[in-house]
Amino acid sequence: MSFNTERLSHAYITDSTFADTLAMAVVCSTRDGERPCKRCIHCDKASRHIHPDIIEVSRLDNKLIISVDQIRELKKDVYIVPNEAAQKAYVIKDADSMNTNAQNAFLQVLEEPPAHAVFILSTDNPAAFLPTVYSRCVDLKSQSPEVTYDETDDLDELEEIVSGFIEAVTGDNVKMMECMFRIDKFDRHTCHTFLTMTRERIVQELKKNISTDSLNVSEKLINAESVLVKADEMLNLNVSAGHISGFICARLL
Repeated sequence: MSFNTERLSHAYITDSTFADTLAMAVVCSTRDGERPCKRCIHCDKASRHIHPDIIEVSRLDNKLIISVDQIRELKKDVYIVPNEAAQKAYVIKDADSMNTNAQNAFLQVLEEPPAHAVFILSTDNPAAFLPTVYSRCVDLKSQSPEVTYDETDDLDELEEIVSGFIEAVTGDNVKMMECMFRIDKFDRHTCHTFLTMTRERIVQELKKNISTDSLNVSEKLINAESVLVKADEMLNLNVSAGHISGFICARLL
Protein backbone atom coordinates (compact mmCIF):
# COMPACT_ATOMS: atom_id res chain seq x y z
CA MET A 1 0.00 0.00 0.00
CA SER A 2 1.21 3.50 -0.78
CA PHE A 3 -0.09 7.00 -0.06
CA ASN A 4 -0.71 10.08 -2.10
CA THR A 5 1.37 12.90 -0.66
CA GLU A 6 -1.68 15.04 -0.09
CA ARG A 7 -3.65 12.39 1.77
CA LEU A 8 -1.49 11.62 4.78
CA SER A 9 -3.47 11.94 8.00
CA HIS A 10 -1.98 13.01 11.32
CA ALA A 11 -2.73 9.67 13.04
CA TYR A 12 -3.15 6.06 11.96
CA ILE A 13 -4.05 2.75 13.57
CA THR A 14 -2.35 -0.22 11.95
CA ASP A 15 -0.55 -3.43 12.86
CA SER A 16 3.13 -4.22 13.31
CA THR A 17 3.46 -5.61 9.77
CA PHE A 18 2.67 -2.21 8.23
CA ALA A 19 3.88 0.30 10.80
CA ASP A 20 7.41 0.50 9.39
CA THR A 21 6.16 1.00 5.82
CA LEU A 22 3.85 3.76 6.96
CA ALA A 23 6.65 5.46 8.88
CA MET A 24 8.75 5.30 5.73
CA ALA A 25 5.91 6.96 3.80
CA VAL A 26 5.86 9.81 6.32
CA VAL A 27 9.54 10.70 5.91
CA CYS A 28 9.75 9.92 2.17
CA SER A 29 10.89 12.94 0.15
CA THR A 30 8.62 12.26 -2.84
CA ARG A 31 6.32 15.21 -3.45
CA ASP A 32 4.89 14.46 -6.90
CA GLY A 33 3.50 10.96 -6.53
CA GLU A 34 2.78 8.21 -4.07
CA ARG A 35 5.02 7.25 -1.23
CA PRO A 36 7.06 5.57 0.07
CA CYS A 37 9.11 5.65 -3.11
CA LYS A 38 11.71 3.32 -1.54
CA ARG A 39 14.42 5.08 -3.54
CA CYS A 40 15.15 8.36 -1.76
CA ILE A 41 17.68 8.78 1.04
CA HIS A 42 14.91 9.05 3.62
CA CYS A 43 13.37 5.72 2.55
CA ASP A 44 16.84 4.17 2.64
CA LYS A 45 17.46 5.35 6.19
CA ALA A 46 13.98 4.27 7.26
CA SER A 47 14.55 0.78 5.84
CA ARG A 48 17.74 0.55 7.91
CA HIS A 49 15.97 1.90 11.02
CA ILE A 50 18.37 4.82 11.39
CA HIS A 51 16.17 7.76 10.38
CA PRO A 52 16.28 10.47 13.09
CA ASP A 53 12.71 11.55 12.37
CA ILE A 54 11.16 8.15 13.04
CA ILE A 55 10.68 7.90 16.79
CA GLU A 56 9.54 4.67 18.40
CA VAL A 57 7.71 4.39 21.71
CA SER A 58 7.30 0.96 23.28
CA ARG A 59 6.88 -0.71 26.63
CA LEU A 60 9.96 -0.47 28.79
CA ASP A 61 11.67 -3.67 29.92
CA ASN A 62 9.49 -5.84 32.16
CA LYS A 63 6.59 -3.39 31.94
CA LEU A 64 3.09 -4.37 30.85
CA ILE A 65 1.97 -0.89 29.88
CA ILE A 66 3.11 2.25 28.13
CA SER A 67 3.02 4.76 30.93
CA VAL A 68 1.77 8.33 31.04
CA ASP A 69 5.36 9.44 31.67
CA GLN A 70 6.42 7.96 28.31
CA ILE A 71 3.64 9.86 26.56
CA ARG A 72 4.67 13.06 28.32
CA GLU A 73 8.18 12.59 26.95
CA LEU A 74 6.68 12.13 23.48
CA LYS A 75 4.73 15.37 23.89
CA LYS A 76 7.93 17.24 24.74
CA ASP A 77 9.54 16.03 21.54
CA VAL A 78 6.59 16.41 19.21
CA TYR A 79 6.81 20.20 18.92
CA ILE A 80 10.49 20.08 17.96
CA VAL A 81 10.86 20.44 14.18
CA PRO A 82 12.14 17.45 12.18
CA ASN A 83 15.87 16.90 11.83
CA GLU A 84 16.02 15.90 8.16
CA ALA A 85 12.61 15.08 6.69
CA ALA A 86 9.61 17.34 6.25
CA GLN A 87 7.66 15.35 8.83
CA LYS A 88 8.28 13.19 11.87
CA ALA A 89 6.73 9.76 12.44
CA TYR A 90 5.97 8.58 15.96
CA VAL A 91 5.49 4.82 16.00
CA ILE A 92 3.80 3.65 19.21
CA LYS A 93 4.27 -0.11 19.40
CA ASP A 94 1.65 -2.20 21.22
CA ALA A 95 -0.30 1.04 21.48
CA ASP A 96 -3.21 -0.78 23.10
CA SER A 97 -1.00 -1.16 26.19
CA MET A 98 -1.33 2.55 26.95
CA ASN A 99 -3.34 2.81 30.14
CA THR A 100 -6.18 5.30 30.52
CA ASN A 101 -3.95 8.06 31.87
CA ALA A 102 -1.49 7.61 29.01
CA GLN A 103 -4.29 7.67 26.43
CA ASN A 104 -5.76 10.83 27.91
CA ALA A 105 -2.34 12.47 27.81
CA PHE A 106 -1.92 11.34 24.21
CA LEU A 107 -5.36 12.70 23.34
CA GLN A 108 -4.17 16.22 24.18
CA VAL A 109 -1.60 16.17 21.39
CA LEU A 110 -3.94 14.30 19.02
CA GLU A 111 -6.46 17.11 19.28
CA GLU A 112 -4.01 19.82 18.19
CA PRO A 113 -1.01 18.13 16.58
CA PRO A 114 1.75 20.13 14.90
CA ALA A 115 1.65 19.89 11.10
CA HIS A 116 4.93 18.00 10.94
CA ALA A 117 3.88 15.12 13.25
CA VAL A 118 2.26 11.84 12.20
CA PHE A 119 1.33 9.26 14.84
CA ILE A 120 1.28 5.55 14.02
CA LEU A 121 -0.47 3.39 16.61
CA SER A 122 0.60 -0.21 16.08
CA THR A 123 -1.84 -2.66 17.67
CA ASP A 124 -3.81 -5.88 17.20
CA ASN A 125 -6.60 -4.60 19.41
CA PRO A 126 -8.04 -1.22 18.37
CA ALA A 127 -10.99 -1.83 20.71
CA ALA A 128 -8.65 -1.07 23.62
CA PHE A 129 -8.48 2.61 22.69
CA LEU A 130 -10.68 5.22 24.25
CA PRO A 131 -13.40 6.29 21.77
CA THR A 132 -11.99 9.81 21.82
CA VAL A 133 -8.56 8.50 20.75
CA TYR A 134 -9.90 6.06 18.18
CA SER A 135 -12.14 8.65 16.52
CA ARG A 136 -9.15 10.89 15.78
CA CYS A 137 -7.21 8.20 13.91
CA VAL A 138 -7.53 6.55 10.51
CA ASP A 139 -7.94 2.81 11.10
CA LEU A 140 -5.90 0.98 8.45
CA LYS A 141 -6.19 -2.48 9.98
CA SER A 142 -9.03 -3.40 7.65
CA GLN A 143 -6.84 -2.19 4.76
CA SER A 144 -3.74 -4.14 5.74
CA PRO A 145 -1.15 -4.53 2.95
CA GLU A 146 -0.78 -8.22 3.72
CA VAL A 147 -1.56 -10.22 0.61
CA THR A 148 -4.56 -12.49 0.94
CA TYR A 149 -4.66 -15.90 -0.61
CA ASP A 150 -7.76 -15.05 -2.67
CA GLU A 151 -5.92 -12.18 -4.30
CA THR A 152 -2.90 -14.27 -5.32
CA ASP A 153 -4.67 -17.56 -5.98
CA ASP A 154 -1.98 -19.09 -3.80
CA LEU A 155 -4.34 -21.59 -2.21
CA ASP A 156 -1.78 -24.39 -2.18
CA GLU A 157 -0.06 -22.98 0.91
CA LEU A 158 -3.37 -22.51 2.67
CA GLU A 159 -4.35 -26.07 1.81
CA GLU A 160 -1.05 -27.19 3.32
CA ILE A 161 -1.82 -25.37 6.57
CA VAL A 162 -5.33 -26.83 6.66
CA SER A 163 -3.95 -30.35 6.17
CA GLY A 164 -1.37 -29.76 8.87
CA PHE A 165 -4.09 -28.56 11.23
CA ILE A 166 -6.22 -31.67 10.62
CA GLU A 167 -3.19 -33.82 11.32
CA ALA A 168 -2.40 -31.82 14.45
CA VAL A 169 -5.93 -32.20 15.82
CA THR A 170 -5.40 -35.94 16.17
CA GLY A 171 -2.52 -35.45 18.57
CA ASP A 172 0.52 -33.74 17.04
CA ASN A 173 0.99 -30.77 19.39
CA VAL A 174 4.19 -29.58 17.70
CA LYS A 175 2.44 -29.36 14.34
CA MET A 176 -0.45 -27.55 16.02
CA MET A 177 1.93 -24.89 17.30
CA GLU A 178 3.48 -24.57 13.83
CA CYS A 179 0.02 -24.06 12.29
CA MET A 180 -0.95 -21.46 14.87
CA PHE A 181 2.30 -19.56 14.30
CA ARG A 182 1.43 -19.29 10.61
CA ILE A 183 -2.19 -18.33 11.31
CA ASP A 184 -0.94 -15.59 13.64
CA LYS A 185 0.44 -13.78 10.56
CA PHE A 186 -2.84 -13.83 8.64
CA ASP A 187 -4.99 -10.81 7.94
CA ARG A 188 -8.64 -11.14 9.00
CA HIS A 189 -9.86 -12.12 5.53
CA THR A 190 -7.33 -14.93 5.15
CA CYS A 191 -8.01 -16.12 8.69
CA HIS A 192 -11.72 -16.38 7.85
CA THR A 193 -10.85 -18.33 4.69
CA PHE A 194 -8.71 -20.71 6.73
CA LEU A 195 -11.46 -21.29 9.29
CA THR A 196 -14.04 -21.97 6.56
CA MET A 197 -11.80 -24.33 4.61
CA THR A 198 -10.79 -26.22 7.75
CA ARG A 199 -14.38 -26.72 8.89
CA GLU A 200 -15.26 -28.07 5.45
CA ARG A 201 -12.28 -30.42 5.62
CA ILE A 202 -13.33 -31.62 9.06
CA VAL A 203 -16.76 -32.55 7.70
CA GLN A 204 -15.06 -34.57 4.95
CA GLU A 205 -12.86 -36.34 7.50
CA LEU A 206 -15.85 -37.15 9.68
CA LYS A 207 -17.60 -38.78 6.72
CA LYS A 208 -14.52 -40.92 6.14
CA ASN A 209 -14.46 -41.96 9.78
CA ILE A 210 -18.02 -43.27 9.60
CA SER A 211 -16.76 -46.22 7.61
CA THR A 212 -13.71 -46.80 9.80
CA ASP A 213 -15.61 -46.34 13.06
CA SER A 214 -12.76 -44.33 14.59
CA LEU A 215 -14.64 -42.86 17.55
CA ASN A 216 -11.64 -41.18 19.19
CA VAL A 217 -10.63 -39.34 16.04
CA SER A 218 -14.22 -38.30 15.36
CA GLU A 219 -14.57 -36.82 18.84
CA LYS A 220 -11.41 -34.77 18.37
CA LEU A 221 -12.56 -33.51 14.99
CA ILE A 222 -16.01 -32.57 16.32
CA ASN A 223 -14.40 -30.69 19.22
CA ALA A 224 -12.06 -28.89 16.82
CA GLU A 225 -14.95 -27.88 14.59
CA SER A 226 -16.82 -26.36 17.54
CA VAL A 227 -13.70 -24.40 18.49
CA LEU A 228 -13.38 -23.08 14.94
CA VAL A 229 -17.03 -21.99 14.97
CA LYS A 230 -16.34 -19.95 18.10
CA ALA A 231 -13.14 -18.59 16.56
CA ASP A 232 -15.06 -17.38 13.50
CA GLU A 233 -17.60 -15.65 15.76
CA MET A 234 -14.72 -13.89 17.54
CA LEU A 235 -13.25 -12.86 14.19
CA ASN A 236 -16.56 -11.24 13.28
CA LEU A 237 -16.24 -9.16 16.45
CA ASN A 238 -12.95 -7.74 15.09
CA VAL A 239 -10.68 -9.97 17.19
CA SER A 240 -7.26 -10.22 15.53
CA ALA A 241 -5.83 -13.36 13.92
CA GLY A 242 -3.14 -13.37 16.61
CA HIS A 243 -5.73 -13.65 19.36
CA ILE A 244 -7.66 -16.22 17.30
CA SER A 245 -4.61 -18.49 17.02
CA GLY A 246 -4.01 -18.18 20.78
CA PHE A 247 -7.65 -19.06 21.47
CA ILE A 248 -7.47 -22.16 19.26
CA CYS A 249 -4.25 -23.27 20.93
CA ALA A 250 -5.70 -22.86 24.41
CA ARG A 251 -8.74 -24.95 23.50
CA LEU A 252 -7.06 -27.74 21.56
CA LEU A 253 -3.63 -28.28 23.15
